[in-house]
Amino acid sequence: MKIAKWLKRIGMALLLIIILVLITGFIFEELSRSKAEKIQADGQFAEVENHKMHYLQKGIGGPTVVFETAFDPAGHLQWYHIQQDLPKNYTTFSYDRSGILWSERGANPKTGEKIAEELHTLLEKSKVPKPYILVGHSFGGMLTRFFVKKYPQDVAGVILVDSQYPSDEKYLSPELYKMVNQGLPGGFLKFANTFGAARLMFSNMFPATAQYQYQNSIMPALLYKSADATLEEQDHMKSIKTEAAAINSFGSIPLFVITAGDKTRYNSFIKDQKIKNEILTAWDKMQKDLLNLSTDSRQIIVEKSGHYINQDQPEAIEDAVNDMVKKITVQ
Repeated sequence: MKIAKWLKRIGMALLLIIILVLITGFIFEELSRSKAEKIQADGQFAEVENHKMHYLQKGIGGPTVVFETAFDPAGHLQWYHIQQDLPKNYTTFSYDRSGILWSERGANPKTGEKIAEELHTLLEKSKVPKPYILVGHSFGGMLTRFFVKKYPQDVAGVILVDSQYPSDEKYLSPELYKMVNQGLPGGFLKFANTFGAARLMFSNMFPATAQYQYQNSIMPALLYKSADATLEEQDHMKSIKTEAAAINSFGSIPLFVITAGDKTRYNSFIKDQKIKNEILTAWDKMQKDLLNLSTDSRQIIVEKSGHYINQDQPEAIEDAVNDMVKKITVQ
């Protein structure tokens, strides 16, 4: 009887502690959001279909290099350091997709076509010079297909940075396909976002160096804005992949396929050597297949880089951008 009483008391105490932790987390999150609302945006805004979208523009003159971010709550911050390093005699342009960081969500669905339309309108409103060179990382690489299909006359070149391959089921076993496409735990992340845990979980998304100090301060501060839109993109991922797979040609638009080459990049989270070998082999095949998108394509393998080449070896992307600018301005 005494044991039952003690267990009940312990249970009540644990429940009280959990409630106090949640209340503290909620208050912490609300105060953090209030503080984040005062952070000055680093770029400019334009009205796109009744909502404001944020972009960061560097340099002057043409062409304009347009960066499309991965499935990532960091938005334009993934390109921030690269834009600082690229020459200023042509324009570079990064932006936050609707609902990410400083861009308002708006009412458009998160489809590949609508994302392309919003980007095109944003480019037109910002009056950056044409033609465009599209640079897309991972999911962003897949999104470039929709832009090329809809606005081919505006696109002079495409650079895919370890891009997603929309028909990955062709190269993956059913087990591996399920593993790599399982996505983020949406319910848990929404809960964590409400009670302050998400901003702590993503506090060091970028390398802990002086070069990324700004990104590491802004991204978690504004995560409460970005989280829902990112998870919404995940909800549309399957349909976006299906539609992107049907866009299988850029014609003769010059294409660079930049591929991660570090064979140890999965070691930290995949222990099974057979699975590791399978995904490495499949990824290599998918990256080579991307070359077939254009009749004028070449592959650049970055041997010591993982998937986030823009962080591991940003100079590889910078070199490719400069090469593409030279290529299209000579033609």
